[in-house]
Amino acid sequence: MANNLPTIPAFEPGTNPSESWRHWKEDFENYLEALRYSEAPEKTKTALFRHLCGEELKKQLRAFDLKPNNGCEGVTLQQVLQEFDKYFLDYQNEIFASFMFLEIKQEQGEKFTDYYSRLRNAVVECNYGESQDCVLRRDKIIQGLLDKALQERLIRETSKKSKTLQEVVSEYKAAENSKVQASVMNEKLSQ
Repeated sequence: MANNLPTIPAFEPGTNPSESWRHWKEDFENYLEALRYSEAPEKTKTALFRHLCGEELKKQLRAFDLKPNNGCEGVTLQQVLQEFDKYFLDYQNEIFASFMFLEIKQEQGEKFTDYYSRLRNAVVECNYGESQDCVLRRDKIIQGLLDKALQERLIRETSKKSKTLQEVVSEYKAAENSKVQASVMNEKLSQ
């Protein structure tokens, strides 16, 4: 199964090991699928995991002391991944995740869609459950906007009639598009 696909980077825990693990595992599973190793023998898949995972995960894997399931000649990849899922579950820190989420602000020159994408990715780790969209809509999107005029308008309008998350997102996208179009128009007029 030779390939020209570049390998994925080794696992790095970063400041949120639970999230880092989730993303690395997803990348690894995609890599297996892209190389068509998903149907390979378990021994091959676990060897590929050990080869790519990096020293930190290798050390932890040895500490797990996994035993083969009944009827299997070796430890399955599924066993390995499940063990790491359990291990990194302990690293979930919802307070830290919420703190990091609430610190997010739209950066200078950042498109709204990129800002919104960062918020959507970060809010998942907070475990807000049913109130996730409300927190995004009511608290975070508007609070972190760079466009203060739009921010004030959304606060004013939302206090009169509650808007859905999708309404707030659509309104900001429309405002951003209008600004871009006005900027292009002004540029053409000044030439």
